[in-house]
Amino acid sequence: RVKTDWSHAPFVASYTGFEIDACECPTAVPAADNMKRGTSSENKSYGGDEPTMSELSFHQNHQLKWVKAKHMIYDYCTDSARFPETPAKGMHHHHQH
Repeated sequence: RVKTDWSHAPFVASYTGFEIDACECPTAVPAADNMKRGTSSENKSYGGDEPTMSELSFHQNHQLKWVKAKHMIYDYCTDSARFPETPAKGMHHHHQH
């Protein structure tokens, strides 16, 4: 893991060979709704209705916890020191550990 030097912010990330296994929203989604869902697409949304931890199977729940433990470096949704009020995106995507 590499410590982030925040003096170089803002950061831009890009991905290659990224595939997503999700349903495409068949109707146009207003931009304001996309902001709530964490996507910027004006006509489709991926993962906007992702399940909560309680809706995942036991195996899926275990997989999610494993990925978070092994690969998640920072979760701004749980950083109450920097964000006293949970960001809207974090509220939508926040999963209990």
